[in-house]
Amino acid sequence: MNDMFQQKQDKANRKLARLQKEEKAKKRTRVIAISVTTVFMVLLAVSLLVNSNYIRRTLPVVTVDGVNFTATEFEYFFNMGYMEYVNFMSQFEGMSGSMPVSGRPLSTQVYNPETGETWADMIASMTFDRLVYLTQLYNAAQASGFTLSDGQIADIDADIASVSTEAAMYGLRSADSLLQQMYGSSINLNAYRSILEFVSIANLYSLHVRDSFEYTTQELEAHYAENADELDIINYRSLMVYADIPDAEDYEDDDEYDAVSADAIKEAHEAAAAIAESIGSEDDFIAAAKEFNEFSYSEPYSTFYMAQGDRLGDDTGPWLLEETRKSGDVTTIDTEQGTYVIFFVSRDNNEYKTASMRQILILRGTVDPEEFAEGEEDPGYLEALEQAEIDLGERAELAYAAFIAGGETEDALIGLIEEYSDDTTEGGYYSQISKYSYQGTYFSSMKVVPEIEDWLFDESRAVGDSELIYTSDYGYHLIYFTGLGERFSELIANDIMRTADHNAWLESLTAGEPVKRGAFILVHM
Repeated sequence: MNDMFQQKQDKANRKLARLQKEEKAKKRTRVIAISVTTVFMVLLAVSLLVNSNYIRRTLPVVTVDGVNFTATEFEYFFNMGYMEYVNFMSQFEGMSGSMPVSGRPLSTQVYNPETGETWADMIASMTFDRLVYLTQLYNAAQASGFTLSDGQIADIDADIASVSTEAAMYGLRSADSLLQQMYGSSINLNAYRSILEFVSIANLYSLHVRDSFEYTTQELEAHYAENADELDIINYRSLMVYADIPDAEDYEDDDEYDAVSADAIKEAHEAAAAIAESIGSEDDFIAAAKEFNEFSYSEPYSTFYMAQGDRLGDDTGPWLLEETRKSGDVTTIDTEQGTYVIFFVSRDNNEYKTASMRQILILRGTVDPEEFAEGEEDPGYLEALEQAEIDLGERAELAYAAFIAGGETEDALIGLIEEYSDDTTEGGYYSQISKYSYQGTYFSSMKVVPEIEDWLFDESRAVGDSELIYTSDYGYHLIYFTGLGERFSELIANDIMRTADHNAWLESLTAGEPVKRGAFILVHM
């Protein structure tokens, strides 16, 4: 009896253990299923978050001094920086190795092998710098109460409208599609407008500050006088007698190579000294240069140089800028490559007023020698050149006759531009013309061909004067003199002083380091 009871009890215990084991297994399965589901839901939520355009356009990913930037905005500046970098580097031959491979993710391409920095890292660093710079300006504008004018807002409206026009031109379904192809997958017109307003406020306020600096005539004159050696224009002629220095690899003995090189340099100096000795005038210099090297100095302008004082070379500058220097002075200057022969022509202190004019430009028709069997030697080519010159003269005479018939006024010239002029400048108008092409930070002048320059800066020139001028480079120019502007020296001084003051103001602005937010995972690079 007891044995039978014990057997039944053992059987019941085994069944209970089996049931408990099965229940534990079911619980494990449920836990695993719940964990997998949870992970899936988290990944799904992250995926939806990352790919939600609304979230990407609204959630801050970077903050700079209280200004928040969304993933959409960061990607705009990132992609803009990338395009600017590639466009800039594309201008230089042999720089393809300094650019990422198109079509591959920037994050997979190494920019700096030593640090492991990727192209995405490099462009992102540039982007952070730009955000800091713009934020400095934007916050300064906000603090000053600066707002966009109606005209500036209209410019933004025009930019927005042009996106829609361009999208339609390319056959895209919307303006947003065009923006997304250029600046990121989540941008739309509203986000684009917000970015344009931010950038416009920052940059236009900077221009507002720059333009607010004012200087008296006395201040401009004093600044120019203090820096005359750097700002005056030096006109001179120069030729180089190169030393026939041998290749160092041809000599096993350094002393022998040095001796031969010294002899070559001495020979070049003696040849240059002989040329300098024969020069008594500018015409002598032109002739001597042509005799010395007809290939390099075949034309009178081949040896002529015009340079601002601070653009002169270290070799020639000191001599050319000496206070005692006078027209006709000649010297030789030794260098490691040979010896210069220098002829001083003149020094211009820019104490003249810039000129302005309108023109009708009548260009000479082009004749391509490759269209003729014998090229430039072909009789047909020479006849075509002659006919082009005849046609040019006839067109010029027609324009000039129409101008005279119209009263020789500025309005008469403007009225003839559409019919006769090959000039693409609006109204054929040119201002701030100078005898030297100055390219400053905020002011640039233009230099015209000598035939027009001589006419414009003739002391007898008066507003309303006109002339039909022929130039070998272009053709005919029907010129109308509209007047004189500011003194060139003062314009130069103004640009330099304004540049310095504006840079000082920019350096006075402060901004903290950009702070990445947790949502930076939304950014696509």
